[in-house]
Amino acid sequence: MNKKLVVIIPARLGSQRLKNKNILPVKGLPMFVYVALEAKKSKFKPSVFISSESKKIRVLCKKFNLSFIQRPKKLSSNSAEKQEAIVHGTSYISKKFKFKPKAVVSLQCNSPEFNYKDLDKALKFFKKKFPQKKKKELISIGHDNCQNAAFRIMTYEAVFQRTLSTNIIVFYTKYLDIHTNKDYKKVLKLINERS
Repeated sequence: MNKKLVVIIPARLGSQRLKNKNILPVKGLPMFVYVALEAKKSKFKPSVFISSESKKIRVLCKKFNLSFIQRPKKLSSNSAEKQEAIVHGTSYISKKFKFKPKAVVSLQCNSPEFNYKDLDKALKFFKKKFPQKKKKELISIGHDNCQNAAFRIMTYEAVFQRTLSTNIIVFYTKYLDIHTNKDYKKVLKLINERS
């Protein structure tokens, strides 16, 4: 297990706009599995965890040999913030496995265009910037200069901060987030065109 770098993928089942969004097939795999396996290709060999309230997702994790974190139902509602799931997951990992990772990646499964090479570049960039700061984070943004959901990289300390971040790093990606059936079809087409 990599004790320096942890990837947590929030994958609740109760999507409102697109039913069962996180388990929709992408190249024959449930979406969250497709993204998790892509993250595992990173040269930094992160420990990858799936955070969910769903028994169905737990079963799929077992099938694909992915580490599962049982997320409380109160952190799985439509009103729950994604960061609450990351805080819960990081706390769980620290307590269960007795280590504090240097960096935690929050990785969205509804951005299946995600490529491990982008993560590797972002991790290198993250390491170089603000090297003396204990609290820093990198957010992925699109070329429209708006944050996309693809990934965030945080120091362990930044995961738990309750104030606004001051040491922010941005990293450009070209990913589309899937929220609707139209988005899903568009992203599938893009993925198939590239393979």
